Amino acid sequence: MSEQISLGVLDFCSIPPNKTNGYALRSTVELARRVDTLGYSRYWLTEHHKGAAHASPELLIPIIAGLTKRIHVGAAGILLYFYSPLKVVENFGLLETLFSERIDLGICRGGQEPLIAQALLDGRTRKLDLNLYKEKVETLMNYLYGSSKIPATLIDSPQPEVWVLGQGWRSVSLAAQNGVAYSHSLFHKGFQDNPTILQKYRETFEPRFEKIPTPRCNIAVAGICADTEAQAYQLLEQHSNYQFIIPSIVGNPSQCKEQLEALQERYGVSEIIFLDLCQECEDRLRSYELLAAELGLTSVSAPRFNMTESLAIA
Repeated sequence: MSEQISLGVLDFCSIPPNKTNGYALRSTVELARRVDTLGYSRYWLTEHHKGAAHASPELLIPIIAGLTKRIHVGAAGILLYFYSPLKVVENFGLLETLFSERIDLGICRGGQEPLIAQALLDGRTRKLDLNLYKEKVETLMNYLYGSSKIPATLIDSPQPEVWVLGQGWRSVSLAAQNGVAYSHSLFHKGFQDNPTILQKYRETFEPRFEKIPTPRCNIAVAGICADTEAQAYQLLEQHSNYQFIIPSIVGNPSQCKEQLEALQERYGVSEIIFLDLCQECEDRLRSYELLAAELGLTSVSAPRFNMTESLAIA
């Protein structure tokens, strides 16, 4: 019998058709509050610069952490290629100080979107420099370890849990060599459905980080859980796939559980991060409620939220 799955949430904060940024942001906040009570392990916010209601997960994290009690809250991830590692360390050191043992710093390279390049590289578009990204990851880790020649101003701050996010061998090597956790995407276009990737991470992991003394990894998937299989596929048809997402978990609760357990067995992980693709907030919440019940997540007592009232926007 497989180990019980620990399930986390990935949120793109996408804007549904005919809805506003405000609606999407309020949906995110209310969904986070609800899944906190349902027993989900993490709530990760992505950084996207088009099609989403925000591009600043580091600003939403303290809001969500302040409105929840137990769930880990983090970025999935900060596009480190475009930012100062020192500033990222200071921001997340502050968050970890305020919300002890609940902050996840997920970092990734990101793609070559002209909008990102123009906004963050002074209007210059150019091919992503893989060596520069690797150097920034190493610089960030040196700040966290206190081994940098120029100490971070908040060097005594507690350390967040650090994750490298990716879908291939380069990301695995970065995570293992720097002694941090690794999350492997199974929904991005071009992902590698190869369990030996995680095995390689485990075999080459070099412990350097006091919060992660041993290899720690999970997988990320996308899909929809609904009361019936037909309803799940109807909801999936409404998804505007601007990010080229590949859904792999679709169906009724028992079907989704079977699919998740098959991936858990295939990759040897205890945790899976789930990106729900429903357009409307009520459908997303229902999806996560059904998964929590079917997987037997440990819920905690909390008042029910009235989604219609909470999300009412003129």
